[in-house]
Amino acid sequence: MRKKILLVDDIKEFRALLKIVLSGSYDVVTAEDGKKALDMIENGLNPDVIVTDLLMPGMDGYQLISKIKSKKTWSKIPIIVLSNVDTPAEKQRLTRNQKINTFLNKPFNTREFNEGLKKTLDTVFENTN
Repeated sequence: MRKKILLVDDIKEFRALLKIVLSGSYDVVTAEDGKKALDMIENGLNPDVIVTDLLMPGMDGYQLISKIKSKKTWSKIPIIVLSNVDTPAEKQRLTRNQKINTFLNKPFNTREFNEGLKKTLDTVFENTN
């Protein structure tokens, strides 16, 4: 069964490009901001992983991560941050405090992204079996 990815980014072209890259191996659903992503989850979308940017208008990635991790039924959804916010302190804060699974930098290379995604999914689903 194919894993479902919820991709959250405010840049339409970026969402479209990443969806093309991932659609060969995964089912990809996209949202333009954290509010839309949260609405989708509240309405029954059950992603295997969320890939989100941090800096978006409306509800940003920080707020989305906080809301996902604060609700028991959603808190186990793995989260990959894909952002150009690139300071060691920020990466550490997000990984430790917000309990994100992986932090990848924009711009990214496809191989690195696919490896991070596979590692995250393998680790999470290995721990549930």
